[in-house]
Amino acid sequence: MNKKRVLAVLAMVGCLAVTSLAGCGKKAEDSDKAVKEDQTTITLGVFETDNITSEIWGGMIDSFEKEHPEIKVEKVLASGDDRTAFWRTMLNSGEFPDIVVEASNLASMDVFAEVPGDVQELFNPDLLIEYGGKVTTIPASVQYKGQCYYNKAIFKELGLEEPKTWDEFQKVCQTIKDAGKVPLMCGGTGDTWATGAMFWVAEGDTQVQAAYPDFVQGLSEGKYKWNNDVTKKVMTEYQDMVKKGYYYEGALSLSYSQCSEAFLKGEAAMLIDGAWMNATLDSSGNEDFGVFAVPTMDGSKIAIGNTSSWGVYKDSKNQDAAWAFLKYIYGENTQPYSDWLACDGLFSTTKEPVTYEMGPVTTDFLENFDGYEVKCEINQTAGDYIVPSGMQSFMDKSHQNTFNGADVSKELDSWDTEYQRLMDAQ
Repeated sequence: MNKKRVLAVLAMVGCLAVTSLAGCGKKAEDSDKAVKEDQTTITLGVFETDNITSEIWGGMIDSFEKEHPEIKVEKVLASGDDRTAFWRTMLNSGEFPDIVVEASNLASMDVFAEVPGDVQELFNPDLLIEYGGKVTTIPASVQYKGQCYYNKAIFKELGLEEPKTWDEFQKVCQTIKDAGKVPLMCGGTGDTWATGAMFWVAEGDTQVQAAYPDFVQGLSEGKYKWNNDVTKKVMTEYQDMVKKGYYYEGALSLSYSQCSEAFLKGEAAMLIDGAWMNATLDSSGNEDFGVFAVPTMDGSKIAIGNTSSWGVYKDSKNQDAAWAFLKYIYGENTQPYSDWLACDGLFSTTKEPVTYEMGPVTTDFLENFDGYEVKCEINQTAGDYIVPSGMQSFMDKSHQNTFNGADVSKELDSWDTEYQRLMDAQ
């Protein structure tokens, strides 16, 4: 074939291809435009931590939008220590998201829509909670708190074993201090909860609920007070441990990220924390740390496991799209759900359990609670009897006061005063 004819044919084919592609491009643009014009936008109210990052939420959203191009999900990020207060502010301003991932403390305010039957069917029925006779939130995950992570090298060097009783735990702390090392790490700056909240969960929540199984209901009915013999003993012991020098000097100048980093660097032998630390240790393949259940002063064996709840705003104009998002995450494609669980040491609540590969620390953590009675954290109790929003952040600040030497009984009196103020304000 004549070279010029070949070039001409190739040129013609090229032109046809370009014309064809241009035509396809226009059709694709028209199609995309049509989709965008028909798109429903929903807002997803979330929070972020060192483990639950923007990438985790982004992966969840991207996966859903790929399968449901007719729905766009926009993230709304909560800020501050008291995220419930943040969502209440959003509610009062008329900017409440279509979906909120921390719904428990808001559910009693009649904020959320009743969960449709086909969505309820996705979850373990024992975890579905009614508010005023209706299920208005979904149980998103379970997270355990209040175990003690420890540096294996320090324990080995000092010939220490995991303590099984409160007295043994105190002896471990004293032995570490006598060796010129720091027994316990905590934080405080910017993260007030990092000072005493995990100690309170491990010792206070457990023993109060062992002594008063109906404590939350009894509080609301005036039967119990925060300032009781059990609470006073727990907080007095906590303050005594600070006075003995068991905690890292200058701990309150550290954020949670800084205190956990310092612990991982060996600047303290132990850190009382939640299951999110499992994810940190297992994901890094770090085998230098172990974990044990903190022995209680009264010998009770109660594991604190909180169920986090998600809810769809009852006044949302896009409820169908919001429920479609939840059905996708918890039923249609659970990989994003699995990724979310794994990143923070969470556990599945679905009827068909969603799992992930657990590392040695997570495995030990669960085995430590074998045979324990599982209770919800007092300040996270869901249902018709709840502790009002704001109490947790108040107690976190009070723990810092106690850490700094404040009178324990006066601090506990302030808990009762603040509790009543918050109840009256509801």
